[in-house]
Amino acid sequence: MIGTADRGGLARSGVISLAGSAFAAIAALALTLLIGNGLGASGTGVFFQAVGIFTVLTQMLKLGTNSGIIRELARQRAHDERGGAWRTVLIALVPVVVVSVVVAVAVAVYADVIAGWLGPARQRDELTVLLGDLAPYLVVASAMSVLQTASRMVRGVGTFTLLQNVLLPASRLIAAGAVLVLGWGALSAFRGWLLPLPVWLAATIVVVAVPLVRDVRDRSPGDAGWRRSSAAFWRFSAARGVGAALETVFEWADVLLVAALASPADAGVYAVVTRTVRAGQVVDRAMRIAAAPTISGLLARGDVDAARTLHTRVARTMILATWPFYLVLALSGAAVLQLFGPEFVRGAGVLAVLAAVTMITTAAGMLQSILLQGGRSSWQVGNKAVAVVLIIGLNVLLLPSLGLLGAAIAWSAAVAADTVLAAWQVHRRMGVRLEPARLLSAAVPALVVFGAGGLVVRALSGDAPIPAALGSVALGLVYLAWLWLDRHRLGLDPVWALVLPRRGRPRQLPPGTPEAPPAL
Repeated sequence: MIGTADRGGLARSGVISLAGSAFAAIAALALTLLIGNGLGASGTGVFFQAVGIFTVLTQMLKLGTNSGIIRELARQRAHDERGGAWRTVLIALVPVVVVSVVVAVAVAVYADVIAGWLGPARQRDELTVLLGDLAPYLVVASAMSVLQTASRMVRGVGTFTLLQNVLLPASRLIAAGAVLVLGWGALSAFRGWLLPLPVWLAATIVVVAVPLVRDVRDRSPGDAGWRRSSAAFWRFSAARGVGAALETVFEWADVLLVAALASPADAGVYAVVTRTVRAGQVVDRAMRIAAAPTISGLLARGDVDAARTLHTRVARTMILATWPFYLVLALSGAAVLQLFGPEFVRGAGVLAVLAAVTMITTAAGMLQSILLQGGRSSWQVGNKAVAVVLIIGLNVLLLPSLGLLGAAIAWSAAVAADTVLAAWQVHRRMGVRLEPARLLSAAVPALVVFGAGGLVVRALSGDAPIPAALGSVALGLVYLAWLWLDRHRLGLDPVWALVLPRRGRPRQLPPGTPEAPPAL
């Protein structure tokens, strides 16, 4: 069962993660605004092509250790084991650094050859320079990612959020923005985006050093569990590493394929559209960060009923928090994209498709986290492999005839396949029964206010950004009022208690009211 203290801690972690992820999403959106307005569609395509290549490589080089660290340290915590965290971090970090150095050297030496694989001949020189620039940062980014995940477990969600979601995105925004102010090009902006990484690696080392040294002192005398711990860790993480690599390839494949098969300008429009949609995934990331250790602990104890309750609660929260945003994008896409520059408005149809599909995947909740934290990373690898095959195959088929809409259809089909497979595995094979009927009451407020209301705003404001923004703000106030008035039925009391803490004595509940908030 999920205790009251766990629920309070989960709500607190969720709010911290949400605030940090919101900041990171705003910073990423601000960076996209700067890049779009400063470089135009073609320059934006080159910039995000570079970011995509770097992100795919660094995510692969983490070797799946992020989920492995969380799972193992959560297991140690659930069984009150001490003195093993430092060993887990070293087991994860050393192979990541060694493999990253090897790959970085290979990328630098064979940059010209790799550039020939990644883009058309006209871009080969530019891509060669880009690969040479990013190679040394691969080691820095991979090691930093491992240590920041460790900070999440040994220092708490707040520290992790500050490092990964506040300081790093803010410094990247400032550095890349300074380059644009100086009037330099896309590759210089990418170099500015890379520049803060060594600084935050050093800061992360300082942050995790004290708790890990303390953990070394707590180890059992004569503890010789290295081999057993390494085998268990890498048995889980190796499969997760393949899954994470496939997941990252899946995330960036459409942008890179558009750049390779269409043009940098098309890639720029598509990248801006996808970055805009992903700003709404802030809640998904926040809930994963906050709830993953709890999910892992529940599944480790075999408490699938509590895992089901938590999953339903998280899915309802994600619907309440994100559907308004996606409905605004779907109904007022042209007005939104004008903010990035007139060249990007032609992506409005693609934006509507991606926003609608993302609403459905958001309602699916934390299926991926349940698979991972339940030790079913190999199932996720299979799912992601299917999704990657679909997105690459459909892009090759549809991009030449349908353009950006073909890329959107390919992405939607791949996401749908991944979600359906994960839902079936969690529901039938893991026994964590999904409860889609209980999501309906959370969807109604968004559909009524931002769906029906959004159609009215769209009819009145057209594609004009300012009237559309004012209309969305008005709808947001109506939505907040609905959530406040209906907070007991929607199970939002813990969230409102954190946002608007009551002073004085705690509220006296009516006789017969359970201590916990109403079931979601």
